[in-house]
Amino acid sequence: MRRYRLAPILAALALLPGLAGCATLFDTEYYVSEVYQTPAVRQTPEDADASITDAEGLRQAILDLVADRTEDARLQLANYDGDVSQDLAAVCWEVRSATALGAFAVEDIRYELERIVSYYRADIHISYARSAQELAAVEPIAAGADLAGRLDRALRQGETYLALEVSDPDLTAESVEAELARAYYGDLAACPTLPEASVELYPETGPDRIAEIELDYGMSGDALAARRQELADALAALAEDLSPAPDSDNGPLAAESLHDLCGYLADLAAWDENAGPTVWDALVGRAADSQGLALALEAGCETLGFACQTVAGRLDGQEHFWNIVTLAGEQYHVDLCGWTERDVPVFLAGDRDLWGAYWWDTSQYPVCPENFGYFPDLPPTPDPNATPVPTPAPIFL
Repeated sequence: MRRYRLAPILAALALLPGLAGCATLFDTEYYVSEVYQTPAVRQTPEDADASITDAEGLRQAILDLVADRTEDARLQLANYDGDVSQDLAAVCWEVRSATALGAFAVEDIRYELERIVSYYRADIHISYARSAQELAAVEPIAAGADLAGRLDRALRQGETYLALEVSDPDLTAESVEAELARAYYGDLAACPTLPEASVELYPETGPDRIAEIELDYGMSGDALAARRQELADALAALAEDLSPAPDSDNGPLAAESLHDLCGYLADLAAWDENAGPTVWDALVGRAADSQGLALALEAGCETLGFACQTVAGRLDGQEHFWNIVTLAGEQYHVDLCGWTERDVPVFLAGDRDLWGAYWWDTSQYPVCPENFGYFPDLPPTPDPNATPVPTPAPIFL
């Protein structure tokens, strides 16, 4: 399109030779033309096929603009079913506030609506709170296993930031943190420490949300990678020094192999409630609290092929962690903390052997019906019929 600009050129003509005294020429106005560049705008072609005809089409069109991070666009609405003005206002509010991508990325949506004979033209302007790189980093995933798997990969790679679009109306910040803890405790060799998580949901409710997750490992990426390698080396050394679990259901042989593992770990790591709570603290730092020792035993059992889980409970009224292991199809208690602190360690003990001094939520863990008899002189607690008291709050392990 050309726009013309009036430009008097009297002074220029006066400088040309042979024109002096020609008053009629100097009284004339001349025009100079130049190309006018219209502002760049994403425009819907003005034909029937490209026209928006209802509120759902309008909603999808604006969502597409947000997904492409388009700032300015022109939309055509023809043969529209509904009130264009009301729908445009409602859709812009909904996209901005109630959709995952809009709540996460959009700062404001403004528009101008104009009637053009037989159709409407809407000029849309969208301002963003996120950069193109941040918007491109959003990952769509399903709930459940996909979320757990993605968090496990983040721990393995030491990622510090994730933006996950999750299809789960029940998603909460607490459920994301719980999945992160399950991923960590479910694969103790994957990451040397459980990071502190900060989770924001966009929007707060709805069938689809974007979970913005920041992970703080308490150390630099290089330090985290170094610890991960140290942990892998320590578990490899353990596997090389000790015998794997027997393939058969030979209880005495399995018990002897597990006994060797407990002795190995007790010689390697001291029980110190002021030390750290991780497998790395026990195997590399050589000192850990009860949680760190219990997790170290669980990691060692996984390395050698024993079935094992960590118990979160209490000992003498204080928070305490130990293990339940499976030998020949039966479950038994093992407390590595007491390995060097007592005359007879808690090793392959039954529930009745521990009740009274040890308390745990029996609904969360399998029954350990009897003592294996590896240490036959294990003294009973003062009240073998005492009922364990549930822990005040669940701890995800």
